[in-house]
Amino acid sequence: MKTDMAELRRKIIKVAGEGCMDFTGFASVDRFNGVHNRMRPEAHLNDAKCVVSIGIRYPLAMYENAGRTKAESYMSMDMYENNAMETALLQAAMDVARTLEDFGFNAVPITTKMYRVQPYKDIKECWTQDFRNDVAAVAAGHGELGFNGVVITPKYGTRQMFTSVVTDAPIDADKMYEGPALCDKCMKCVQACKMNAISSKDYDKVVVGDKNFYVVKKDKWRCMWSKKFMLNAEMGPRLHGMNVSVEPPKGEIAEDDVRKALSEKGQKGGLQTWYTYSMRECERECVPPHLRGVDLVKKYAKSAE
Repeated sequence: MKTDMAELRRKIIKVAGEGCMDFTGFASVDRFNGVHNRMRPEAHLNDAKCVVSIGIRYPLAMYENAGRTKAESYMSMDMYENNAMETALLQAAMDVARTLEDFGFNAVPITTKMYRVQPYKDIKECWTQDFRNDVAAVAAGHGELGFNGVVITPKYGTRQMFTSVVTDAPIDADKMYEGPALCDKCMKCVQACKMNAISSKDYDKVVVGDKNFYVVKKDKWRCMWSKKFMLNAEMGPRLHGMNVSVEPPKGEIAEDDVRKALSEKGQKGGLQTWYTYSMRECERECVPPHLRGVDLVKKYAKSAE
């Protein structure tokens, strides 16, 4: 019996919504032709035909207020981003994959926050993932890549997380975003980065479908110095009582530099070094022009729809 693809699409959207997903979109695999061949859908599933992109928004007041109120804390941000939200995202991806299997199709759910730290074979860059969830989100019509390299959506700006499911189900693709530009190159992302990891002059071209996005070059080791290893107390750890900052070396950072810095942080910071969080201010400062000064909770409350 031939599968009713419209029914399958509706079922996937329903399943993702029941898993707290705020975004569900569909992208054809040809929109990934600008991505390294090891990171394309076909690298995960030989006969891939579609990528389902799903996303979940941050609790908006939590995101905006983290570290800015009398509580002086990022604890909720840490716990909900890295545990509750990520678990919901991965669970929803698995539910979507199982739904596709129930309809007789193969499906591979993609993970988040996993990296190849060093270059790998023909991948020349460090800190790469095996799939571009950001490209998938743009390819599925959720939004655009901002100059900071982060997905910006017209509804929530940068305040969401995405993952994907690769499948051989021939589901029709959604249209890519065609609205007003979501990034006006205000450069607040560059100004907010205390690690000076973002260049305001050098950029890379990222091709998604028939669209070209120009994103700033990042010194990934310098970025991860704070984002992943929390070695800059001013980016968040200080508010958890961890006042130890270790300055990165000038010029190129090597893995040995990180190991030495982590050892120094552990010796000086004690047990508190295990209970810290580093806020990505380059993302929080990124608000698309039409959402600046807008109360997103009031704007998108169900009672207002």
